[in-house]
Amino acid sequence: MRIQGSVVLITGASAGIGAACAREFEKRGARLSLVARDEQKLSRVGGAETLRTAGDVTNEDTRRQLVSRTVARFGGIDILVNNAGMGLYAPAWNASMDDARKLFELNLFAPLALSQLVAPYMRERRRGMIVNISSIAGKVTLPWFTLYSVSKFALGSLTEGLRMELKGFGIQAMTVWPGYVRTEFQSHALGSRPPKVISQGRQFTVSAEKCAAAIVRGVERDARTVVVPPLFWLLVGLDRLLPRVVESRLAAINQDRASA
Repeated sequence: MRIQGSVVLITGASAGIGAACAREFEKRGARLSLVARDEQKLSRVGGAETLRTAGDVTNEDTRRQLVSRTVARFGGIDILVNNAGMGLYAPAWNASMDDARKLFELNLFAPLALSQLVAPYMRERRRGMIVNISSIAGKVTLPWFTLYSVSKFALGSLTEGLRMELKGFGIQAMTVWPGYVRTEFQSHALGSRPPKVISQGRQFTVSAEKCAAAIVRGVERDARTVVVPPLFWLLVGLDRLLPRVVESRLAAINQDRASA
C-alpha cells in the first residue's frame, strides 16, 4: 500500500511501538492522527501538521471524536493502526474480573469499535488497511500471561475475519505479532510481575524502532502477517510440531515465578 500522502491513525501513540510507528510513517510522507492518554508525551510525537487527540480509546466518546476530527482534518482515513494495549500478569483461575474486563476493553473491543468506525470511510474510497498489533503470546499461550494471550489470540482472529469480510471493498487487514519489544509495557501491566527470566531477558528483544520499521514495510507490501523479530517463527513452529515440549518448558518458567 502506498504510504506517501496517506492518512494514518495510530492509537497508543505517545510512546513505545506507537510513537515509533508515527515517526516511521511520517518519514514516508504520511499524514498523522495520533491518540493517547498522556497529552504531554503525545505532544512530543509527530510534526507540525500532526493531529493529536488526548483520551482513552476504551471510551466511546473518545473514539467517535477521534475519528470525526481525523476525517474533518484530512478528509478520510487510509490506515488504522490499533496499537494501544495492556498486559495482565495474573493466573486466569484467580485473576480479578475487573482487570480482565479492562484488558479486553483495550486489547479487543477498542480495536473492534475503531475498525467499525473507520471501515465506512475506507469502503467509500475503496482502499485502506487495518493494522492490529497483537503479540506472539496470541500464537503461543504464555501461562504467566494467559488472559493477555487470549485477548491477543482473539485480536488476531478478528483481523483475519476483517480481511475476508472487507476484501471485496479494497480494504486489507494485517496482524502484527511482536515478541519482546523494549518498551515500558511491563511496568504498565496489570497484576503482579512476569517471571524473572522473562523480565530480565534481553537476548531475543527488539527495539520499538525496529518493530515499527517491520510494521511499515508490512503495510507497503500488503502483508497479511508480520512477526517481529522473525526468529519467533521458530517458537511458533516448535509449538506446532512439539507442543508437549513447549508447554512443559513454559509451565516450568511459570512455576519458577509462582514459587518465587
